[in-house]
Amino acid sequence: MKSLTSWFVLIVSIAVIVSSCAKSDDSITGSTDNTASSLDDSSESIYADNGTTFKVTTSGGKYYLDGTQTKSLNLKKGYTYYFDSSDSSTNSHPFYIGTTSGGGNYTGEYTSGVTSSRTTTGTLTFIVPSDSPTTLYYNCGNHSGMGGTITFH
Repeated sequence: MKSLTSWFVLIVSIAVIVSSCAKSDDSITGSTDNTASSLDDSSESIYADNGTTFKVTTSGGKYYLDGTQTKSLNLKKGYTYYFDSSDSSTNSHPFYIGTTSGGGNYTGEYTSGVTSSRTTTGTLTFIVPSDSPTTLYYNCGNHSGMGGTITFH
């Protein structure tokens, strides 16, 4: 009987080890939920899902994406992302993507794959080109220091 118990414990232990080592595909690309909440600081995802919409608001001279101040984004080349600036707090803060982090003007504005750049009340759509830089920034055209970093994979 002791030998049977030992074999049972061994088999269960192996099963636990194997299942803890296995990872689902969702841990690599994020969940299939197409909201920005599918990628957060606690996620194992390396980039936001295709079709993700980020809700843009402003407060205290900073942009907030989905409620997080100057949130850093990890996006994938070839994917499409939406930046919803319909909140009234963005009315005097034209949202654009740039090659520099300054803001306050449109120096270095990045327009490849971007529609509705400089939006204050609509949605900026960004279809990330395969040849995009590794790092870009989201900025305000009227004020410096409001934005954050976008890293591409």
